[in-house]
Amino acid sequence: AGAPAVIGPASLRGRLLLCMGLGLSVLWLVLAVWLHGEVRDRVARVLDQRLAASARMVVSLLESDAAGDLKLQESGALPLGGIACEISSLRGEVLARSGGAPNAGLALPEDGFGEQQVEGETWRVFTVSDGELRVTSAERMAGRTAFMRQVALVLLVTLGLGLLASLALVWWAVGRALAPLAVLRADLSRRRVTDEAPLSVPEGGVELAPMVDTLNHWLGNARDALMRERRLTDDLAHELRTPLAAIRTQLQVADMTDGERAAHARAQARQAVLRLANNLDQLLALAREEGAESRRREPPEALGDLLATVLEELRPASLEKRLTVHLDADDDRALRRAAPAGPGLMRIALRNVLENAVRHSPVGGEIGVRVESGHNGEDIAVAVEDQGPGLAPDQRARALDRGWRGGGEGQGLGLAIVASVMARTGGTIALDAADSGGLRVTLRWLSSPRPAGSA
Repeated sequence: AGAPAVIGPASLRGRLLLCMGLGLSVLWLVLAVWLHGEVRDRVARVLDQRLAASARMVVSLLESDAAGDLKLQESGALPLGGIACEISSLRGEVLARSGGAPNAGLALPEDGFGEQQVEGETWRVFTVSDGELRVTSAERMAGRTAFMRQVALVLLVTLGLGLLASLALVWWAVGRALAPLAVLRADLSRRRVTDEAPLSVPEGGVELAPMVDTLNHWLGNARDALMRERRLTDDLAHELRTPLAAIRTQLQVADMTDGERAAHARAQARQAVLRLANNLDQLLALAREEGAESRRREPPEALGDLLATVLEELRPASLEKRLTVHLDADDDRALRRAAPAGPGLMRIALRNVLENAVRHSPVGGEIGVRVESGHNGEDIAVAVEDQGPGLAPDQRARALDRGWRGGGEGQGLGLAIVASVMARTGGTIALDAADSGGLRVTLRWLSSPRPAGSA
């Protein structure tokens, strides 16, 4: 069974019912006031026409041959459905009156409709003259008022029932209209974060399509974050197992021996610690790069300055192996260009490529770094070439896979991080055999911003 409908200030159903109920109430109230006025005016005209008709009928009887037989009742119920009649002379002398008529005269000074206050009662009067006679028909206003109250009561009851029926219809309609939301809620409650199938728009809920798209995007991000977390956990478990085992073994050897062998074991343990720290740095860098949803816009930095910064960071390792690094460009303006991606991402990519070149270069070798512009002047590429053992074609095809080492001493993460950065920044990475026999890594972007500091 579904959850009970919630009605309250924060409830969409409650707000809809409140707004539509108030709107319908105002509409029905205005309609009731208008109908009451129309009915009152029309009934008043009908009753006035009845007064005029009754007076003219008496006049026609007076003019006919049956006038001698005309006798007005002097007591009892009013004839002609509650209408009192009076015949008087032009001088105001009452000649005859019907039963129920007041003793005081009802006739108006002039022919037509009017109201008379007689014996404490208000009468609606119509007077018509015929020669020397004046015929007056009248009815009590209290009777008209009582009749109009009955009409108003019937009208009020009818409109009240109509309003209640309308509110019930609104309740049903709102429930039907919100049914797609209930379906979407039920779908979300049954869903797992790892489910890859996207949410579908509920039947009859086309207006929910933007929200469903947003939910699918959010669920995709949540699923990716969970997978990154699991992958990072797996990588940590895999990458840390070997260095920790090596450290434990070397420390045990150092404890059980002395002299040169103990010193060698401690040196091996220190080396394992360094590899462990490097593994952690690489894994965390990859996790941060993959998990970046949106990055704060960093001020642009010239590509040449970025390369100089990274080379300075790697200078101790280069000096230790007596490496010579050559940095040049086919056009000096290429070095002054703003980096084609954010400085943070660019620094990660360049450092991993150059660090890989330093690690695999022989002692006393050379590393070439060249910045190249494309034929259209917009493309830009950074090529790093070393004199290391290089990679066979089948190895180059797998070198960008996460965790692949190829039998070397690396952690199998550096180039995978570079590939991830390049994919995020719209660039490509290519691995080729260098003329010197080593590896040539080319980072290429199809377009780049204006030179740093240019207008």
